[in-house]
Formats: sequence, structure tokens, C-alpha cells
Amino acid sequence: MNARHWSRFLAVAGIALGQLRDVRAASTVTNALATTISASRQFTAYANNQLLPSALCVYAERVKREWLRRMDMADNWRDPILLVVRTREPAQANTPAISMAMFQTDTHLKYQIRCLIPPPLDESELLVMIIETLSSEWANRGQPIGRGRLYAAPVMPPWLVEGLAASIQGRFEFLLAIARRSVAAGRPQQVADVLDVKILPGDPADRQLFQANAWLLTESLLALPDGSRKLRNFLSELGAQKAASNAFGTVYHQDFPQDATLEEWWSQELARRTSVTVAQDRSAEETARQLGAILVAKLGPITGRKGMPEQTEATLDKLWLYTEEPWLSDVLKLKIDQLGALRSQAHPFYQPVLDEYINAVKWLLHGSIVHFRRTVRHAAAMQAAVEKQSRAVAAYLDQADRVYAPEELSQVFSGYFQAFDQAQKLQEERSSPISDYLDKFDH
Repeated sequence: MNARHWSRFLAVAGIALGQLRDVRAASTVTNALATTISASRQFTAYANNQLLPSALCVYAERVKREWLRRMDMADNWRDPILLVVRTREPAQANTPAISMAMFQTDTHLKYQIRCLIPPPLDESELLVMIIETLSSEWANRGQPIGRGRLYAAPVMPPWLVEGLAASIQGRFEFLLAIARRSVAAGRPQQVADVLDVKILPGDPADRQLFQANAWLLTESLLALPDGSRKLRNFLSELGAQKAASNAFGTVYHQDFPQDATLEEWWSQELARRTSVTVAQDRSAEETARQLGAILVAKLGPITGRKGMPEQTEATLDKLWLYTEEPWLSDVLKLKIDQLGALRSQAHPFYQPVLDEYINAVKWLLHGSIVHFRRTVRHAAAMQAAVEKQSRAVAAYLDQADRVYAPEELSQVFSGYFQAFDQAQKLQEERSSPISDYLDKFDH
């Protein structure tokens, strides 16, 4: 679900989740709890309102679908999740509005998200709590639960919960602006500071900066080769080892063998993801030309590397043939730098293509030829589609130029009215390539 559709769903869900006074006006409020079971049957919602349990189940299923998509896994849940809405008692004046508790039942666990009203439910807080509960259920799913033995559940790291929640909620521009200000001020957070946070900062500004960096960190980890699988493994290791730092080291040791390697990677990701992209810096034609040059690797001599060919050229998709050569890693790192630099100034059409080529090169750098060849084929297919779209847009613009600019000066007025008629017809054509292109900038 893209950010536009997700925010639209949040707005609709807000009618049921936030504006309970309007809901009560259209429903019957009783002391008895109404119950609804969600489509996947993992969620069961309770409330003394006829409409709210259904809204909660729909909301939770939407969140879970987006969470599953990012984790790239099927919905094979083991333990149920309850959502219980209660009226706040006077003694609960200082109790958090939304909280989660875990219960052990024989060989299973049960999770309960408790919501106290008033005030009305906050969608952002509920989203974070659902993400935390889903992550906990996955982390504990593979662990043995024995009768008569208390199970010790791990605490979900805030960076993962907040990062996934921000990714699903789609607060991209807001969070990017915060991260950019931090980088521009010369005070970017180190990745160790983000990973070590145990509770959310109390200061609103510090909390927003942490949420921005948690989102960037989660997106960067997902962008690693096989990123979704590694994040799943991190949760599994967290369930087994109970400590987030130990689980992170176990799963990402090959990617970041030292703390310095992790910090270097984070500084590069932070710089790349917070850089301002100006679409006008490179036209589609110029982007295509530069990409074509990058996709041809000149395998010339490298100082200090023995066995390098004197002068050889190879297209990017053929570099896997040189996996046994000691100089290949230097060539691949150079390609990643070149592709990343081009992406920062590329035409919007080509940004997803460049991301796919970067992922392909990373696969080969990590020694996975199968993933490299599959990803580079997908990138080439994406590139061909983009080039076709670019040609269609260029042809359309050429046609529009001919319509609006008559060649004969003596026919200026007649040409003007002809162009006006053509403009009205073109306005009615909704499925043209240029219309599809411009629609991307309308929201």
C-alpha cells in the first residue's frame, strides 16, 4: 500500500477509532462487550460498542499485511492477539492509554493490547503497539513453551518498532526533514546511539529525531541483500538470545564485522538518504546516457592488484564471470559509488532502476551469483520499460510543440485557435504518457 492510500485509510479508520462520540451516536453502547474476530483469525477485538471491534480488526489486519510485506513472509501466526477497549476508571487517570501484556497458556502465548478511553484512541500509538505485538509474536513463535515453566519474553528494540511503524504510516517527508536538519547541523546520530535506545526519549524533539533515524535504519537494513530474511532472523535470534545487541551481532556479523564498519555504513546511508534530489539536474536522456556508460566496466590495471587484465571491457551483467579474480571487489565498489552518485541526480523515472542495479552489485559483492544474475535481469527489464516510457513522453511533447507552434508566421491567429482546439482534446485524454508522468507530482 503506498503512502497516499495508507494515509487515506488512516483517515477513514480515524472515524471509527478516534471520533468515538460520532460512532456512539450511530450505535448502541452497553455494558456487555461486543466481539469481532478478524479475517485471519489472529485478532479478536472487544469493546462496549457495536462498531468499534470491527473497525479495530480491519485496522489491525491492514497493519499486519503491510508488516508481512516488509518482512517478506506468509501469515503463519501461532499465538492470538486480543484488542480490548475499556472505559477509563478514576483510579486509572495516569495509566497509559494503550499498553500490551503477554500471558502464557500451557504451550502457547497470548497477547493483549489494552486501550483505555477517553481520550479517543490515537492511531499512531495503536499502530506502534500492533507492530510491537506482531514482532513479539514472531520472535517468540519458534521458542519452546513448556507447561509449568515460565517463559521469558524478550523486549522489542524501539528502533525496530518505531522504524517499521514509520515505514507503514508513511511519514516520509516529515521524518526526512528532521534527519536532514540533524545532518546539516553536523550532529547526526551514530548508529550505536540508535540501537542502544531502550525507551523513547521524553523530549519531543529528541523523540522525533530518534524516530527519523529509526526509520532510516530500518529501511537501510531492509535494503541490504536479502534484507527481509535478515530482519526475520534478527527477530528469531532475539527470541532465542533475549538481548537485542547479541541478536544483531549474530545476524549482521558478515555485513558489519566491526563496529567501525557498521558506523561507516550508517554514515554513508545517512548521507545518501538525506541528500536532496533535484529531478531537473539530469534529464531522462542524460540519465540514460550516463547509466549506459556505468554499465560497461573497464577492467584496467589497478595499483597493488596482481593479475588484473591489461585492458578489458565487460558489461555489468557479465562481471559474475570474474568472481575468482582478486580485483573484482574494487570494481564492484566503484560501480556502487558510480550508481549511487548518479541516483542522487537522476531523473525520477530512473531512480528505481538505479536502486535495482545497486542491489544487484551488492549481491555479487557478497558472493551470491544467483541473486546477482536474477536482480540484474530485473533491473535491465525495468530500464527497458523506463526507456520506452521516456520515448513515449518525448514523442508526445514533440507533438504538442507542433500543435502549439505553427510554422508559418502568417497563420499565427488561425494556428492559435487550432492549438486551442487541440489543447481541449488533449485535456480529455486521461491515459496519455505525459498525463501519467505529471500525475506523479500532483500529490
